[in-house]
Amino acid sequence: MQKVSETSQIISTDQAIATSHVSYQTKFRTLLTDISVAIAKGSKTALIGATGSGKTTLLRLLNRLIDPTAGKIFLHGQNIQEISVQTLRRRVLLVPQEPSLLGMTVAEAIAYPLRLQNLATSEIDARSQKWLEKLQIDHKLLNRTELELSLGQRQWIAIARALIMEPEILLLDEPTSALDRGLSHLLLDTLTELTQLPQPVTVVMINHQLDLVQVWCDRLICLHEGQLTQDTLASLVNWQDIDDLLRRDLGRNSKKLDQNNEF
Repeated sequence: MQKVSETSQIISTDQAIATSHVSYQTKFRTLLTDISVAIAKGSKTALIGATGSGKTTLLRLLNRLIDPTAGKIFLHGQNIQEISVQTLRRRVLLVPQEPSLLGMTVAEAIAYPLRLQNLATSEIDARSQKWLEKLQIDHKLLNRTELELSLGQRQWIAIARALIMEPEILLLDEPTSALDRGLSHLLLDTLTELTQLPQPVTVVMINHQLDLVQVWCDRLICLHEGQLTQDTLASLVNWQDIDDLLRRDLGRNSKKLDQNNEF
């Protein structure tokens, strides 16, 4: 496949997380091949690619839900294999596209990660209240369980549960896919504020909604069939080319699905 554009030069020497020649394969399929990226501290990175391009696999590698079959991953210069998984996942936190609240009520789910850290009740209550207000979560939802929430509401609560942890790096897999436009913009504004703190949060987000992404991110990483095809400052991206690329891939994937369903 021809690259949309050449890979940009290193954006910052202040790397939050980096991959060096990372590949990942299962017994039956290679999902990522030779991925090397260095993500700057406090940056807002959009991770783009068609279904099956390896985006979610890359996020899962970054917080060790899986380990690479080749290559290394570094958190502030330290190999993540040298960091305990529990510590790493507090610092590098992943919110999946379809999160689970583990059978808890909304209030319990939001506070749960802080209770695992044995924080004082006053600290838990203060942080919970902060994010309930910040994300405009209706108090009427607090006693509801997962089965009483829509997918969008579950996504929103999972995001609140992640933010209350105050991670160094936040990995988001299609966080706006089930949100209305108002909440989507509130989320992006909130993430931008976090990247501007004295100790900024670094955000990496998978998102197919290019109209949202292009006004939010400062960097674009594009994957195609498990390979890195673009790593570029957002200001240099031709977004129409990206849109055309995703549409072509969607069309090819739909055609393959139709062929596979033929009898």
